[in-house]
This record gives sequence, C-alpha cells and structure tokens, in this order.
Amino acid sequence: MKRPYETVIVFDGTQSDDVLHKEQAQIEEFLKQNASFEKTDVWGKRGIAYPIKKKKLGYYCLFLYEGEGQVIGALERQIKLNECVLRHLTVVRNVKNDAARAAFFARREKAIEEATATAKASTPTEAAGAPKEQATEPL
Repeated sequence: MKRPYETVIVFDGTQSDDVLHKEQAQIEEFLKQNASFEKTDVWGKRGIAYPIKKKKLGYYCLFLYEGEGQVIGALERQIKLNECVLRHLTVVRNVKNDAARAAFFARREKAIEEATATAKASTPTEAAGAPKEQATEPL
C-alpha cells in the first residue's frame, strides 16, 4: 500500500553548489524510479544549531513522495552511504494537514486581497473639475 512520505535531508553546506545540486538530483532520480515523486522544496543553505561532523552550515531539502515501505529502506541505505549527508528524517505525511494548510493560506490570501481592495476604495480621490490649490511662495 502506497503511503505519503516526506524526507528532509541536510547536506554538507560547505560543498559547492554544483555538488549539492548533483546530490539533490540523485535523490530525486531515485524517488522518481522507485516511488510516486511529487516535488522537492529546497530550503537552501542555513546555519545548523550545533556542529555536525564539525560542520556549521547545511543545505536543506524536503522531498515529498508516495511509496511502499521498501522504498523507505532503500532510500535510507542510499542516504547513509552518501558522505555529503549530515542528517536526514523521513516521516509519514498527514494529507489532512496538507489540505487544511492549503485552505488556511487560501483564506489568508483572500482576506489580504479584500483588505487591499477596501483600502483602495476608501482613499479619497480628487473630484473632477474641483480647483486645485496652487503653491504660493513666501514673500
């Protein structure tokens, strides 16, 4: 039975961007071949709260996919063999939370748009034909 998963991987942030993108692409390719890959959310380079393997900078990637239990085991093996990975975590995704989160952001965006439209409508506009004040110079 396929279940939705998300995996966060922290790569060594001291590596070059080319190496990091190559490592990310390898994980994506593995997931495309063995699971229903949805997307990758790249969080970028960030400082780590405490040193891991004497590194203080990490490159964070979140992978969203659906797969069987065997896929998780194979992915874990591949991650553990990769020396560029500092930490990783795989959890079962709660799809209900995803839908609720999307609905919340949609409501918030709609409220912002309505507030912007109301603010534009309530600003006074110059009446057509009304005389404009002329600037006077002090004498």
